[in-house]
Amino acid sequence: MLVARKENGDFTIAKEPGEQLSKEEQNLAIAILLHVPDMELLGEQGCAGNYDMYQYFYNCYTDKKYMILFGRDGDAFLKGETILLEAMEMDADDRAELDSGQEACA
Repeated sequence: MLVARKENGDFTIAKEPGEQLSKEEQNLAIAILLHVPDMELLGEQGCAGNYDMYQYFYNCYTDKKYMILFGRDGDAFLKGETILLEAMEMDADDRAELDSGQEACA
């Protein structure tokens, strides 16, 4: 798996050419949790319109949140495309989600 952290806090993740993903890694969210350092789920999945679902992640090192769309980003990932995880600022609701029982960066 190819993972890179950029200076601005963004991450990229892609499978290596010819890499065979395990069944678990074929799910982009699981691949992110397994291969991007200090990344955790933030909240639950949500609906992004009629055709896709989203998931937020939190990174302890950058103190930023990230989002993927399962359909769009998951399909691109399986095709071998590089996925950009764009760093977003945490807001009060995000902080409350972290404080509501999740052990961030434990």
